[in-house]
Amino acid sequence: MREQFEEEKFELKNKLLNQASAITELEMERDNLSRALQSAEACLKVGEKSGQDLTEEYTALKNSYLALADAHDKEQNQGEKLSAELLALAQAQDALRLQLEEQQQSVETSTRGLHCELDRVRALISSMSHNRVKLLGNQDEIKEMLEKMKNSYEEQQKKLEEKVVEMGKEHQEDEKRAIRNRQQELSERSAALMCSQSQVKEEEEENSKLQLQVKELNEEYRLRLVWYLQDLSEYIDGLGEGKSPPEASKLRAHVDSMLQDVRSSYRAREEQLASAARSYKKRLQKITQTHHALLIAYRVQREQILAQPESGLDPGPPEAPFSLEPSELREETERELQQRRQDEAQLQVSLKKDRALLITRVSVAEAQVSELQDYIDNHLGRYREEISHLCRLHGIQEAGRSQSANTTLH
Repeated sequence: MREQFEEEKFELKNKLLNQASAITELEMERDNLSRALQSAEACLKVGEKSGQDLTEEYTALKNSYLALADAHDKEQNQGEKLSAELLALAQAQDALRLQLEEQQQSVETSTRGLHCELDRVRALISSMSHNRVKLLGNQDEIKEMLEKMKNSYEEQQKKLEEKVVEMGKEHQEDEKRAIRNRQQELSERSAALMCSQSQVKEEEEENSKLQLQVKELNEEYRLRLVWYLQDLSEYIDGLGEGKSPPEASKLRAHVDSMLQDVRSSYRAREEQLASAARSYKKRLQKITQTHHALLIAYRVQREQILAQPESGLDPGPPEAPFSLEPSELREETERELQQRRQDEAQLQVSLKKDRALLITRVSVAEAQVSELQDYIDNHLGRYREEISHLCRLHGIQEAGRSQSANTTLH
């Protein structure tokens, strides 16, 4: 009996030691997995910090882009003002031309009046010759008066011709000077416009590069999130014992926060794409308006140069090759809108896939957590009962051994 008791006691001690070693192994595995989860959270925080740095850099570039856009708008407004000034100068030129024509008409009327007076005098002389009035003194006076009138007429006509020539020269010089000034100003504005457009293109390229980087980082974060969820599912699958309900609720809150971060990031991406499409559309409208204003100014200047062939200035090619066709603008806008729609559709499809994957993984994780919680509760209760039963058996055997020892002594 004693040997059997000793054997049973030894087996029970071995069972207790095995159970204690299994419990310690499970606790060590749980600690290792918690440390791995903490390291994964640290990596995720580092990635989020790098994403925040990229977003700050993107906002700085966006602010610089907005400043360049404002400068571009100012240049466009100045170009419009110059075109308005050019139109005003054209109107002033037309007014001066009308004044010159009026002066020429007045000179012609005055010359006609003098010719009429001369004809009248000649008719008077002829009538006097026909009447054969012989008045010698009167004839001398008439001859002197005719000579005086003739000389005064010639002097007035010379003065008028000289004045007309001087006014024509001054008008031509003013027109040439104004055209040169307008050409110089338009060339300066066009150079500034080209510089601003090149800067806008550079900013757009940098913006597109940053958008690509943000897209790659989003994909990387999405892959990391999937890996973290897989690790969590593996951790929950391999977890045997020692899992308490507060830890399960904490895990659920962590998964919910990650899903919320993913949803907010994709929502911000959609808003970013929509704002970019609106800004591109506004910029295209402003560029077309500036182009039309420059075409109008070029047309007016070319008409002025063609109206004065004696100026010797080159009017330049016609405006037809520089005009934008409505079909080109329509195709450009449709192409951009189609690209935006395709990007939005792809983003929505990827969001739906990620959402479905995350929902399934979360549901599976919840089910596994509930099953593991039930398993842990059941097995913990059974282990506790076995341990208490073994402790009771061990106490009874110790008491029996002490009683037998006392009896042998007595």
